[in-house]
Amino acid sequence: MDTNTALGCNVWWYVPKTSVDVIKVQTYLQKHGFEAKDIPVPSRHREVSMAINSFKNRRGKDNRRIVEEVKDTTDEFILSILEREQDGEQVDFKSKTFVRLDKSTGSVTVEGKLREEVLKVLPECQGKIDDTDIRGFLYDVVKMCKGVPKKPSGGIYFVPAKLAGIIENAQAVLNDLNGAAKIYVERIMDGIQERANVWESVEKEVEDRLEKTVAELGRIERLSAVKGKQADIEEATNLMKVYQQLLGEEAKFEDIAEKIEAAVRQVSEKMALIAPAAPVVKKEHLKETILGIMDIPKEESTEPTKMTDKKPVKSATPKETGKGRITVVDAAITVLKQIGKATGYKEITDAAVKQGLYKATCEAPYDSFIACLNRAIKVGEKRVVRVARGVYGLAA
Repeated sequence: MDTNTALGCNVWWYVPKTSVDVIKVQTYLQKHGFEAKDIPVPSRHREVSMAINSFKNRRGKDNRRIVEEVKDTTDEFILSILEREQDGEQVDFKSKTFVRLDKSTGSVTVEGKLREEVLKVLPECQGKIDDTDIRGFLYDVVKMCKGVPKKPSGGIYFVPAKLAGIIENAQAVLNDLNGAAKIYVERIMDGIQERANVWESVEKEVEDRLEKTVAELGRIERLSAVKGKQADIEEATNLMKVYQQLLGEEAKFEDIAEKIEAAVRQVSEKMALIAPAAPVVKKEHLKETILGIMDIPKEESTEPTKMTDKKPVKSATPKETGKGRITVVDAAITVLKQIGKATGYKEITDAAVKQGLYKATCEAPYDSFIACLNRAIKVGEKRVVRVARGVYGLAA
């Protein structure tokens, strides 16, 4: 996508009912720059749930069924399959089949009308993922791309142009599955009204996240959970940073900054209530806290920040040239310029090694490369940015 003419794109998808071996899916994920854990191996709980939900039938007039969760504790998981019954003008759904999972052993017992059918389906769901898992993966991809919903109910998401390459990689995964699943991409040109529409969606998304975080604070009693909400605020703030850079709406950002400030204050107060010894952010430092979360410098500089001197990594080294040593950052920048889009670190490493920009001399070259790159970004390198988990791109 041409970032000079396109602001970004609207994204939505169609995923039909399907069942796929999870190991096969994870192989395709790694092939196209994702991590295997982006679609994890299903738990026994998930396999049982998948099997029983396959008996749902809400659309047909005859043989209609619904599935209800009866119990889900640390010890057991119980589901019931309810079937439609009609007596004259009276219609009801009654439990006909019960499925019980013993979480300690993984064993499943089935009682009722559909016992034989359920016992036949259960083995077919072992080690499989379904369309629900694929939709969840695609939603996570949108989050990696800093996407925001275009309408309150979701379904259509805006993704900035410079991150749209990740969407292409996700479609490549779907293509390898040889199914009918498809991601639809609609280019959005850079215009005044288009920017206003995107900004409205961003404001709504950030406000909703902050409201949800603050509402959940009242029910939290553990310090670790409060820290989780602090991370949620940081994520929402980083989302704002991406769109502030994209849209240049600094004036409007101030309105959201006040709400972020209020949320930070409430999290800090809750943290102090649960753990009085924990540090409390003072009011006069709240704005600095917000800026710190966003990593926005107080004074803009046109010069890229240089890395501080570090000892060279022994396990893998960049290529030596007559002009001096090529750093991992330099190698990454060279590869990213050639690719022209945000890319997974494994693909960047492979390209750098192939071109002789990076020499892998250890058993874990990918880990070594990404460690050096992350360390450089942490100490101030601004030319390369981490746009999502394991995905890097050139700064705007």
